[in-house]
Amino acid sequence: MSLNSVTIKKFLLTAGLLIVLGQGLWQLPELQDYLSPAESMEFILKRASKECLRIKDDLRTLNERVDYLTWFQAHNGPDQKVSADRLSAFPFSESIRPLGPRYSWHTNIRLAHQNRLKVERKLRYLEGLLKNIDENSPVHPSQDSPAMPAKTAAVSSSMKQIQQFQDQFIDYNAKLMELTKQLARLENNGYKK
Repeated sequence: MSLNSVTIKKFLLTAGLLIVLGQGLWQLPELQDYLSPAESMEFILKRASKECLRIKDDLRTLNERVDYLTWFQAHNGPDQKVSADRLSAFPFSESIRPLGPRYSWHTNIRLAHQNRLKVERKLRYLEGLLKNIDENSPVHPSQDSPAMPAKTAAVSSSMKQIQQFQDQFIDYNAKLMELTKQLARLENNGYKK
């Protein structure tokens, strides 16, 4: 009776380990790409679309912050009047600027750097998404048979979207580099009073 019990336990242990191994293998990204490349491509395109929108918004915010710092540096004279235009964009910074201009300057520089780092992080994530696309995957048009025109059209559309995201990535990266140079120049010149 004990021999039968040990044999059953070994069998159940082996079966359980095989199930865990199978589930682990099933969740491998490479296997998912091979078994369902369209779903993988769809996921990448959705994520890339969301990231592009976020990056665009964060770049706009960084650009506004750099413009504000440029304006701030140009208006650092003794008459520190509150600007109504700037008050709507940066309520806290503009309201404390007349009271503590140096503190406001350093706070805005720090906030601009935080925003810049956030954009850099999102750009690296987008770059990773775009690099994750395998040109030799089964959904690539060169490997499709001519009997599947609908699938080929969908793949062609996906490849166009990927190219658009790659172009946006290059554009966003160039904008970030330009804003980073402007921010470094502003920081090096500092607040003079």
